[in-house]
Amino acid sequence: MPRVVELVTNVLAEFGLRFGAGSATDEDLTRLPASYVEPGGAFWVATDDAGRIIGTCGAFPVGPRVYELRKMYLDFAARGLGAGRMLLDTCIAWARDRDARRIVLDTTEQMQRAIAFYEKHGFVRDDTQIRGARCSRGYALDL
Repeated sequence: MPRVVELVTNVLAEFGLRFGAGSATDEDLTRLPASYVEPGGAFWVATDDAGRIIGTCGAFPVGPRVYELRKMYLDFAARGLGAGRMLLDTCIAWARDRDARRIVLDTTEQMQRAIAFYEKHGFVRDDTQIRGARCSRGYALDL
């Protein structure tokens, strides 16, 4: 999905990061939806009224009844308007429907608004969840 890759690339650039550098999971975005669906996960996009992708979010199995929240990115102009909450709610509902017990994620210190968002929605810092080389913080949400 080129538009997903474009959005993620642009958001990473805001923070001085580069698509494909420090995260092996970036490459999965070039093979959507199979890269998420085939191993038992899911991937969602949020669009604006014109059909433009403004947000992304994926769930990927990383253990028994544990999913990693991956690639949650929002276009700069879409932040604070509810798209992130919609994507997160969709992911959590999807995981609960599969009897998940936990959702984990990793992120970077630079993404302060994302960190505040995760903490506001019940994620607790757990640096054992850091998987990506460009990430410096891990979080978990018990369901």
